[in-house]
Amino acid sequence: MFVFDWKIILAAALSVVVLLSWLMVTRAPVYLPRLDANAPPPPHGHAYVFGFATLTNPFVRFVVLGRHLPAEPAALRGWQRHRRDLRDAPDMVLHGVRFRVTPSEMIRLDRYERTGRRYRRDLLELEDGTMAWVYRLMGEAGLEAVKD
Repeated sequence: MFVFDWKIILAAALSVVVLLSWLMVTRAPVYLPRLDANAPPPPHGHAYVFGFATLTNPFVRFVVLGRHLPAEPAALRGWQRHRRDLRDAPDMVLHGVRFRVTPSEMIRLDRYERTGRRYRRDLLELEDGTMAWVYRLMGEAGLEAVKD
């Protein structure tokens, strides 16, 4: 006679949930918005991204990009953070992180940031002289059309 052991069933169910969650994060990020038609094409080859808000969090980067992506401290001279955006500030230095992404990871970032609809991607020079993509709000006029 076969007896069900609830511990084995629970462990199996938990394993399936963990496996499906891992596959969803790494292979099929259905939780990210669709890529907007106005989003620019991703750059060819690897590129740096400067994060100054949610992208400084390693867990957020993992969920958005589908893999652990180490980041290093970076600074952007002449800018300051203003809510979810940047403002010109000639005497200020904005501290954040810099990380390197592939073109397909840039598309995932564009989906997360709603590039072309809510944010734009600007190529700016970091304090160390490297160029990095920075996500910036498109402006109040662009946001008025977005009602979600």
